[in-house]
Amino acid sequence: MSSVTVNNNTSKKVYTPGELYKYHLASGAMGLSLSYSIMHPLDTIKTRIQADVSSNPWRRIFTRETAHSLGKGFFVSALGAAGQGGARFSTYEFCKSQLMPNDKRWSIPTTALSAVIGDLASSVIKVPREVITTKLQTDHYAGRSTASYVVRQTLLEEGPRGLFKGFWAIAARDSPFMVILLVSYENFKAFHRRSVYREWIEQAKHHKTIVASAAFEEQVGIPTLQTIVYGGISGFMAGYFTTPMDVIRTRMITERRHSGTPANVGRVTVMDMTKRMWAQAQGRPVKVYREFFAGAMPRSFWWFGICGIFFPTYETLKTVMLD
Repeated sequence: MSSVTVNNNTSKKVYTPGELYKYHLASGAMGLSLSYSIMHPLDTIKTRIQADVSSNPWRRIFTRETAHSLGKGFFVSALGAAGQGGARFSTYEFCKSQLMPNDKRWSIPTTALSAVIGDLASSVIKVPREVITTKLQTDHYAGRSTASYVVRQTLLEEGPRGLFKGFWAIAARDSPFMVILLVSYENFKAFHRRSVYREWIEQAKHHKTIVASAAFEEQVGIPTLQTIVYGGISGFMAGYFTTPMDVIRTRMITERRHSGTPANVGRVTVMDMTKRMWAQAQGRPVKVYREFFAGAMPRSFWWFGICGIFFPTYETLKTVMLD
């Protein structure tokens, strides 16, 4: 009969909560900024499709105007993503550590709650970044393509609240988005670790001996290729299923283009925009889908790319900093 020897000795360095927060903030900031920078052109295409209220918004992709707009908002997006990623994932990791300090195994409720809190913590940076970037990407001010001009005009027309326009639409989009994203990603990682652990146990039984840490399963590393796939698939699913709120957010932010006068800016609510889009679709299932899922595939592939780049970068940076 095979014997099993478990080694509980660990020499892993212990970090204070403050040190961990700092390292997670830096890893999240660099990872998200890099991924947003690389995927920015696809984000521009998605945004322009969603902002178009015509019957065939896909025509806007193959225009000279769209080609010239692919880089608009790049620096605002990349810089804002750094602050957003740092705040989001440092808070996320901190909440996870506090909610399960003694049980280090992954759990859905802990991950979901931590994801929502982390997202809300990043909203102060995220919402203004999206407002400015979206207006630049859609030529909201007819060719005035500098971030400073967009900020100035937004403040003049709508006041400070203008920079947070669509806040609740963004919150309604991103809270479920982060839950789907991180629960899926953590589940993929847990599945991979369990598979490796079971395989290792079988091999050890075959050789009639095991020498390992009691926390071996949680310490199994995830290869970079698997991390890219796990992150990408999780991002694709989260992006697709939260597209309706992203369309509503885009229409709210770019409302000035279709309202006729600046006086109407900022008065539209999430419910107003939802009713307007429903009326435009005339309640027909196919038209409802086209209206609320406008740009769903570009958005989903954009998030596949974002998360496929972000998670391996984030995990590698964490490993390097905490090694």
